[in-house]
Amino acid sequence: MSLGLAIDLGSSGRQFPGILSLDREAIPGAQVCDIRLGLPFGQTTVDIVVSSHCLAHLHPFHELPRVLEEIQRVLKPGGLLRVAIPDLTKLVSAYTAPDSALAVDLAKTQQELGDYVGMPYEKMPLALKFSAICFGDNSGSAAYDGHRWCGDFETLKWFLEQTGFADVQACKYGESRHPTLMQTYQDTGAAEEIIVEAVKP
Repeated sequence: MSLGLAIDLGSSGRQFPGILSLDREAIPGAQVCDIRLGLPFGQTTVDIVVSSHCLAHLHPFHELPRVLEEIQRVLKPGGLLRVAIPDLTKLVSAYTAPDSALAVDLAKTQQELGDYVGMPYEKMPLALKFSAICFGDNSGSAAYDGHRWCGDFETLKWFLEQTGFADVQACKYGESRHPTLMQTYQDTGAAEEIIVEAVKP
């Protein structure tokens, strides 16, 4: 089954065959697009939208709803949106149980974050680890705004349903309701993420 027109919002240089990468920065292989200003596609022309660790960088009250409305506009009826964001539930769990398996797994995925903030993640005090993941914004890029809100499944589901999406479901890493998406696309696998899929009715 073909993916049809599939787009990746805020791809950060990640590229997948058959999926058009969009990013605010001029990154090789990506089309420059500030998604806060709209998506360069006609109404009901897109089959799949994926967005990994991008939507948490949008202001939750002023930017995120407009971007979700744009995704709704360009998706075909029955089109799929797949979103990954940091999961506040997991972050709180790692904060309250710093020796747990989740906290250990989390530390393994935070090398890039340590590079962003200029201090190795494993050397940070516990509250700073939590804060750096939630709000760290020193990537050295003028286009990187840091996270603007903390989410979980219920919050993301609420945002999606407010915008008219339906059948909102949490997904496991590497699994999708789309029969062939995961043959091409790959989740980041960050220990703190929650992955959610929703459908445009």
